[in-house]
Amino acid sequence: MDSAVSTARQLQAQEQFFFSPALLASLLGIERRQAYRLAARLKAEGLATEVEKGKYLLLGLEPERVLSNPLFIASQLINPCYASYWSALHFHGLTTQAPQIIFCATTKKKLPVTFRGQTFRYVTVKARKFFGYRREHIGALPVLVADEAKAILDSLDQPRYAGGLGEVAHALRSAMSVLDLDLLVDYAAHMGDKSLSSRLGYLLEAVGHPVDTLPISAGPVALDPQRPRTGKFDPRWRVVVNVSVADLFPAGVG
Repeated sequence: MDSAVSTARQLQAQEQFFFSPALLASLLGIERRQAYRLAARLKAEGLATEVEKGKYLLLGLEPERVLSNPLFIASQLINPCYASYWSALHFHGLTTQAPQIIFCATTKKKLPVTFRGQTFRYVTVKARKFFGYRREHIGALPVLVADEAKAILDSLDQPRYAGGLGEVAHALRSAMSVLDLDLLVDYAAHMGDKSLSSRLGYLLEAVGHPVDTLPISAGPVALDPQRPRTGKFDPRWRVVVNVSVADLFPAGVG
């Protein structure tokens, strides 16, 4: 059987910075029970660390390369998965607030994972909403991240995972110079959620970029789904404005 050091070098050469015993067995052509013993040796010799049971992060001779890359670690724990919400807004420079939790979208159910003081939170979305991401390289490691338009839509869909509606509104206004508005509208239609479209339409109009092609909710929609549905009703977008525009877009901010 290969030594732990030579195995670590082989994994690094193949850029396999995340592995399971099953992957080791496949790569090295060894039996599964041997692979489990080898993974344990890698861990014991400090060449790997176990993030979850049976899921290992390769440390090798450059441990900080992976340990300092929480988006990469989070994205490896379940498949399919991409980084989104507050994490993607921060990655794209659309928020100045650095979230303490890494947020990812997945079509599966997965409990939060805490690793070395960092929490990874997985938001389960319907299959029709799982799109709009691209491969980025962070510290030379591949990570799937929501693009700017999808990061905003995911965040508007679930603002509690993006610092709240105020943070999402700020991100939307910050992104207008780089956003493809047609793509944003197409994405919104693809999400198949008229409540989301109504909130998006209202906010786009508030930042001076009104659109006429978004589907509108049949019933009243709370602008901020985290607040009580009380406030002025906007008949154009069928939105109950339960948070003021002044609060969403403070003068002199952004």
